Amino acid sequence: MNNKKYISVLFLLFSVSLYADTFDDVAIAIKNSNTKEISKYFNSTVELTILENEGVYSKPQAEVMLKNFFTQNPPTSVNINHRGSSAQGSKYAIAIYECQKGKYRVYIFIKESQTGSMIQELRFEKE
Repeated sequence: MNNKKYISVLFLLFSVSLYADTFDDVAIAIKNSNTKEISKYFNSTVELTILENEGVYSKPQAEVMLKNFFTQNPPTSVNINHRGSSAQGSKYAIAIYECQKGKYRVYIFIKESQTGSMIQELRFEKE
């Protein structure tokens, strides 16, 4: 009986780790200004808006733009305030990014693909 309990607990822990929330992972990476970790969730191109700069960028371009933003606005806190999903299967989260220069609202739009959860759009707007 102990072996069955042990296997059940291991299976449960493994299942939970497989389905860890992508939004939480991205929020932690943003809080740590970890552009490499964030870009792991980018498709080959991503729609990126950082204040007035908006467009569709390659993964490396988006990573450089994020790095510049984090350098100029190091985060003091990042908290997800809202999560939701659309009928088409996209998921989104809205977070508040705080730094010494003020607060920004961050919109994260994710779509599931064959390779996993991928960021389709990421926006930083002054609050």
